[in-house]
Amino acid sequence: MLLSAPPASIGQLATLYAGQLHSGPQANTLAFTLNTRVAPFSNLAARQAVNYAIDRNEIVALNGGPLTVQPTCQILPPALPGYQPYCPYTILPSASGHWTAPNLALARRLVRASGTRGDKVTVLGSNEGPPGPSLATGRYLVSVLDQLGYRATLRTTGPLRYYKVLDNSRERVQIGFDGWQVDFPAPSDFIDPLFTCASFVPNSPDNVNTAEFCDPRIDAQGQRALALQVGDPAEAAGQWARIDREIVNQAPWVPLYNPRTLTVVAQRVGNYQFHPYWGLLIDQLWVR
Repeated sequence: MLLSAPPASIGQLATLYAGQLHSGPQANTLAFTLNTRVAPFSNLAARQAVNYAIDRNEIVALNGGPLTVQPTCQILPPALPGYQPYCPYTILPSASGHWTAPNLALARRLVRASGTRGDKVTVLGSNEGPPGPSLATGRYLVSVLDQLGYRATLRTTGPLRYYKVLDNSRERVQIGFDGWQVDFPAPSDFIDPLFTCASFVPNSPDNVNTAEFCDPRIDAQGQRALALQVGDPAEAAGQWARIDREIVNQAPWVPLYNPRTLTVVAQRVGNYQFHPYWGLLIDQLWVR
């Protein structure tokens, strides 16, 4: 049995062992984080422009393909309660909530309207490796920002230093890679540490609210959702879905993809089952 197959071998595995290769969804979202307190992304229209301009199919291709990652426009991953597909940042948004294609023309209009065209933007990247975005993804982001009229460059750091720079507001990072995997299966585990006013810790490498996002109205909605969870989980899930949509509309992140875990099993193995929090359920496998 092969767990977490290396990206370079995925094409060969899918061709030679299609019946033995399984892809399971992780409760994890990877994104570009946009600093809402530093220009140009202190401007809502500029943040929305990047969301519209990103070609998520290109992002998927640069990070292992559809067996390894699935595109997303939102914060909550599909495995969490409260997840409802939502994607306003696409050509012809529909009720299905799926991303279809970038809207570069609208993105350029938003940049012009924001008054930020021509600004210098430094993209922070890392060679950390999967499930984080590849360095090629950083170079692609630079090219998109250039198309929008920014003067973009890529700054890279090693994985040990990357989050010390990204997390610390003293560094004034404009845009970089970020992501989150749940510690426990609740929407609050995504929203509370990443997008609440109280979660932003200024001038500290321990800050995880890298967008420096704060909206007291959304905070209040989150408190109501938490209060509902024990007595009325269905209503709470609907409330979390609305919070997810409101944060997406405010665009502190450019959500890119939800990673998937690849597993190759022998021909003698059956009853593959995968849990988004616990991974491969080994005790459910049988061997002939």
